[in-house]
Amino acid sequence: MTTKNKRKVVTLSRLMSYMLGTRPDEFGLVPDKEGYVPIKEFLKAIHEVPHMAYVRESHVREALSNDGNGIFEIEGKMIRSTKRTFCLVDEENDIHSPPKILFTGVKRKAYPYILRDGLLPGSRQYVVMTTERDLAVRIARRLDQKPIILEINAATATENGIRFFPFGDAIYLAERVPAHFISGPPLPKEPPSKERPLDKGTEISPGSFVLRAERDPDLKRRKRAKKRIGWKEEVRKGRKGKRAGYRHLFEGVLGN
Repeated sequence: MTTKNKRKVVTLSRLMSYMLGTRPDEFGLVPDKEGYVPIKEFLKAIHEVPHMAYVRESHVREALSNDGNGIFEIEGKMIRSTKRTFCLVDEENDIHSPPKILFTGVKRKAYPYILRDGLLPGSRQYVVMTTERDLAVRIARRLDQKPIILEINAATATENGIRFFPFGDAIYLAERVPAHFISGPPLPKEPPSKERPLDKGTEISPGSFVLRAERDPDLKRRKRAKKRIGWKEEVRKGRKGKRAGYRHLFEGVLGN
């Protein structure tokens, strides 16, 4: 390993120790009851640190291979530090009164359902909220580049029996948050349909479609269609003329 590579591994190992073992809350990371966080989420948090956007899972595993003290452990798609100085969430003893307002960010496509059903943990163990709006934005952008930021009326929710658990200095957790304690922007209006209505006299059978030559965006194809239509009309006129001629001829013969 080159000297430059070795320095990178040491720098990454120190950052990992701080993020996983000392202050995961500063990065919006909430370990499970055994101290694990998803590697994918951990990498997204690392990429927010200046000059660390290059880090991939291979770099993390390289740091582990050079970890002679066994500080880090990977199990499946999860990673943790074995030397932790923070306290894990204790649902029995860590019930506190949160600040009046908390913040959380959600994906845009999930927002209508949240207004209806409230906040649920989904694949996580808890609903994650923060006292800092900026931190809520950072966490939410890991899932959606343009998240919707919600305000949680935590004080009123607590009065109505919703339990909040603090984690670190800026994070609060809850098992769920009902919709009537959530405030957010109004739902975006659906854009009007751009489809043109069909003529009233037009009937369309199932599985068919309407193609109008005059609306064809290809100019050459539109001209060819007009020529074909004109050619057919001329043929029809010619046939009508011939039939009329034959009829007059037969009438003349029969008259004689």
